[in-house]
Amino acid sequence: MDQADEAPRYRTIWLILSFLIIIVGCGIVGVHSWVDAVAARYGATVETTRERVHSNRLIVDLSRHRDEPWNAPIEEAMYVSYGDVPAVMRDAILTSEDSWFFRHPGFNPIAIGKALLSQFGDDPRGGSTITQQIAKQVYVGSRRDFKRKFDELAIALWLEWHFSKQELLEFYFNTPFMGHNTKGIEAAARYYFGYSFKRERAQSVTFTPDMAASLAVTIKNPTAGNPTKPRNLREARRLLLTMGLKPVTLTEKAVADDRLPRRFAAHAFAKDRRLSDQFGAARDLAVMRLDEKLGTAAHEASLDVVTFYSSETQLYLETAIDKYYPRIRRAGYDRLTAVVVNNATGGIEAIAAPPEARIYPGSTVKPLLSLCALVEKGWTAQTRVEDSPFGIPPVQNGDRRYLGRISLEQALAASRNPPFVRMMQSFGHGCANRVLERMKTGFRFAGARERSLALGAEPVKLMDLLDAYVTVATCGRVSNGPLILKEARDRATQKVVLEEKAQPLAADARLTAGFDALHEMLLATTGPTGTANGSRFVNDVAAKTGTSDDNRQITLVTFTRAYTVFVSAGASDPSKLRRPLSSHALVAMVHNLNANIHGGKDPGPLGCGPGTVVAGR
Repeated sequence: MDQADEAPRYRTIWLILSFLIIIVGCGIVGVHSWVDAVAARYGATVETTRERVHSNRLIVDLSRHRDEPWNAPIEEAMYVSYGDVPAVMRDAILTSEDSWFFRHPGFNPIAIGKALLSQFGDDPRGGSTITQQIAKQVYVGSRRDFKRKFDELAIALWLEWHFSKQELLEFYFNTPFMGHNTKGIEAAARYYFGYSFKRERAQSVTFTPDMAASLAVTIKNPTAGNPTKPRNLREARRLLLTMGLKPVTLTEKAVADDRLPRRFAAHAFAKDRRLSDQFGAARDLAVMRLDEKLGTAAHEASLDVVTFYSSETQLYLETAIDKYYPRIRRAGYDRLTAVVVNNATGGIEAIAAPPEARIYPGSTVKPLLSLCALVEKGWTAQTRVEDSPFGIPPVQNGDRRYLGRISLEQALAASRNPPFVRMMQSFGHGCANRVLERMKTGFRFAGARERSLALGAEPVKLMDLLDAYVTVATCGRVSNGPLILKEARDRATQKVVLEEKAQPLAADARLTAGFDALHEMLLATTGPTGTANGSRFVNDVAAKTGTSDDNRQITLVTFTRAYTVFVSAGASDPSKLRRPLSSHALVAMVHNLNANIHGGKDPGPLGCGPGTVVAGR
């Protein structure tokens, strides 16, 4: 064959190759466009994905749960990192769910083919990869139609393109429902076995391959096949044998005994207090807020609800209560109210209070009254005030003493009463309320007796008071807190019907200067002469105490750059108080709670000015 004959042949080959390259290129572009379009429809972003896998979930049907919020199903999560999960647990999940996980691009054609064929047999099975399961749990939902399966595939590809395999496996450790109100393997291990992957060195329980297999097979059937069921243990034994491991507890003889679950998962049968029990107050508040915002006929569908609540923070709160509250209860204070707010998000991370709690705030209203003088009257922390007998009968201090002419900072730190009653009568509660209106807070000084208002002797809504404190603590970066609802999605379509985020105040230099001065004065409250002395676990902790006139309620509010913490103990019947206490009795509890939720880290200086340096320091 001569060169003249070869030339057309090579041109034909190159044309065919070029055509194939164009087809493949167009296919790749088309797939990318399809994946991006589906991801955009579901609102998939890297940030949203991380938020959802870290969050607890409520399932709320307002038509059924608005009057019975305690019946709303809970999925309680305790996030665990990849490095904290032992190799045997990782291997058990991969063997049970997706042995090709590290080799496929997000879907497994062979598994899908086997799943389709199995539909015609006696043992139908799914063909979803771990990535597809994450897509379903985090974005697509579980409605039964072919369109959802294609959406699931698109989101799975998107996840593979935006996260590493290790990150995806970590997400999977934390997303599946594991039965008994638990979500993810950490919450499940704590519930069923009393074991924490996060605290390996600080517990007496030893994690075993038998436990790993039991948790892994729970993912397939969390309700009827969790570790409290004999079926689970039989499946776990088969999984261990598939992995080439010899069962120790789950022997052939043992799994034939239906009594084995009570021995193997004894913690689940013996434990009195569940994680989900601690979620109760947050759940009730979330359902109430949902009803307020979505309680119309258009939003009666079942909802997936993500909250700001944190199981870790709640556990720290419960630990502090268990350790320090019994002594206070014995004195006659039979009602405890506590809330922890993250100052970065404005979200409630822990709560022990009914949704519409009201308290007697005592002197915790004094900083809010001071804003009138600071913002509208030009006062500073060093403006002199008079702590002397005033009014009929004379306004007294808790220690029955008077300090004479002192600074406003001293008056607030030592919680002196006469200066603030004088301030209220001089400026009127309208002055303070105008500033509170500028703060966009729901709290107001309301009532006819200005003396009682200045001393916090009138009951107020807990959330309104906390709203004002969070606004002060964040220098107005959060004006709509405390939030509990992060997101609500229609369960069928996964369409977002409600989303809440922290909203900052508009720029207001005078108001910010007032917040800055309050930071300075409330820092002094935790100093040697302040009523909250002992609250500092790092240098910058601001606080305010409050005790009602008849000692029926004692309150302590603290804030750092990271968290605002509110704790209050009340007596339902003041006549039965065996030993009246001051608010200082709460300091040890709050100190312990703060130290734990901050994780030993200094969140940095308080203040609202440049570089967040407190005015006058």
